[in-house]
Amino acid sequence: MMYPPQDSYPPQQQPFGAPYSPESPYPPQQQPFGAVSYFPESSYPAQQPFGVVPYSPQGPYPLQEPFMVPQPYEAPRNLRATRAIINGMISLVLSVFTLFTLAGFAGLITGTLAIVYGFLGLRAARQLPSNMGRRQAIIGIVLGCLAWFVVLISLIVRAASPSG
Repeated sequence: MMYPPQDSYPPQQQPFGAPYSPESPYPPQQQPFGAVSYFPESSYPAQQPFGVVPYSPQGPYPLQEPFMVPQPYEAPRNLRATRAIINGMISLVLSVFTLFTLAGFAGLITGTLAIVYGFLGLRAARQLPSNMGRRQAIIGIVLGCLAWFVVLISLIVRAASPSG
């Protein structure tokens, strides 16, 4: 006795509840009335009609962008004036060595640097609030000139001494 052929697979259900019929190659599409059939996946927001201002919620504080990191306040400094006073001190120490050895002539180089940085520091102090660094620049100029004076005096003393 022969039995009629039976379907080995049960009828499949679609997500919306309509049974799948094997006669059509594609499952039927059931959507509510007025629904859009395709939502393109895009990284851009949906466009609005011309002249419409988008709504932004107002809170008690203004919104801050997530990539903005508050930077710590750094007071302006006059680095040229600082370099002038440092070179002035070094040149004065080196010029004192000229009394004992000829290696102290390096005081002329650092003294010159102190004078140059001092004048640059004075120019920069005019542009900073409350003439910041003006005193340091003047002290650097004075120390550089004093180092030059000590080196010249030590040269005169060496030339006038009988030992040579």
